Amino acid sequence: MNSTKKNPKFLAASHLGSLGRQLRFAGFDCYIMGEESTKQNSSFPPIEEERYFLTRSRRPFPEKLEKQTLRLQSTNLEEQMLEIALNVELRETFVPFTRCTLCNAPLKKISSDEAKNHIPDRIFHTHGDFRQCPNCRRIYWKGDHFNRMLKRWKKIFEEISKEKEYRLDFSEKAR
Repeated sequence: MNSTKKNPKFLAASHLGSLGRQLRFAGFDCYIMGEESTKQNSSFPPIEEERYFLTRSRRPFPEKLEKQTLRLQSTNLEEQMLEIALNVELRETFVPFTRCTLCNAPLKKISSDEAKNHIPDRIFHTHGDFRQCPNCRRIYWKGDHFNRMLKRWKKIFEEISKEKEYRLDFSEKAR
């Protein structure tokens, strides 16, 4: 599978639900197997669609699926994120705050007035950028949770940069 795809898509095994939601936060299309919203979604991707299949399972899969599989080693969420980012170019297509973390649908920008009756008053008065999922109707804003998740991804991208520098230094020394 081409690791430099412009817009990588993912299919996460059910045991990687937290990782799938992190990918959604980052703006990546990620279905999570066994998830209720995935079961209800009539547009569940066909296996032929190019998606990276994320799993920790060591059992063999059919050849067609095996080519698309990223077998993650770690049980730690941040280490799993790093494993993916080392294998798939994510930085160029990182667009947080564009997908519903619950059901994977693209979010729609809504006005403060549209959000007003569905969010706490303090949020209405302190935030101005709201997004809503057209499927599950959940409303999102850039609060503390957003900032924590953004920091997590920033750390991942910094690690990737360090790894690339190390590889470059090593290859230059080998000359």
